Amino acid sequence: MTKPIIRIKGLKKSYGDLEVLRSVDLEIMPGEVIVVIGPSGSGKSTLLRTVNHLEVPTGGTIFLKDTLINDTSLKGRAFERHLCHIRTNLGMVFQHFHLFPHLSILQNIIEGPTQVLKRDKQQSIEQAVELLNSVGLADKKDVYPDLLSGGQKQRVAIVRALAMNPDVMLFDEPTSALDPELVGEVLSVMESLATKGMTMMVVTHEMDFARKVADRVIFMDGGYIIEQGTPEQIFNNPQHERTQKFLASIHL
Repeated sequence: MTKPIIRIKGLKKSYGDLEVLRSVDLEIMPGEVIVVIGPSGSGKSTLLRTVNHLEVPTGGTIFLKDTLINDTSLKGRAFERHLCHIRTNLGMVFQHFHLFPHLSILQNIIEGPTQVLKRDKQQSIEQAVELLNSVGLADKKDVYPDLLSGGQKQRVAIVRALAMNPDVMLFDEPTSALDPELVGEVLSVMESLATKGMTMMVVTHEMDFARKVADRVIFMDGGYIIEQGTPEQIFNNPQHERTQKFLASIHL
């Protein structure tokens, strides 16, 4: 029997008196594409960022396979090493690209594999070129980020995450900072990853993408998972009144 690749149980996150996540439970299976939707402030990005401990949970547990991510028994450098290992298996793509401006595109991509994973440089270069070719950017390997469009930078950011050979890819509103005409080129790369069986957790406002690519759509509000199901269930026949109001407000 296949086990979940990510298991979240009783997850809570508070900032002082503000509860952002309220006892969230979620399991993600290998190869599954989860798309998280909901209004601003619903907790969806916080949920995503707790998975790789960019946000420190207030309570609950998060497992990657059989490894407890937020293992509070580890302290100091032992916990830092633990997190470093976890993050090599969780690719993260943010709203903004966070590319190193002083490094070429190729250098940006091979930095993680060669410096963190200590992989052979030539093999890392070959993999980087292959990945760039898969997103239509092989001809940009020697240029610097400032010479790329936003859509091209985001495709490079995806390639940089993939170069670490992660088990799971996390996307935090990856198209929200892009001009509308550049959104499609990034979504097409993500769609291609989904068809290849990459496990993905995506926070997005792109409902057409969610309809087309998601195996499961999760609607969040007020720090809770309000409803979840297939795209057809959520978009065509939402059961919860809050889901219905949200979808009506965005004219779906």
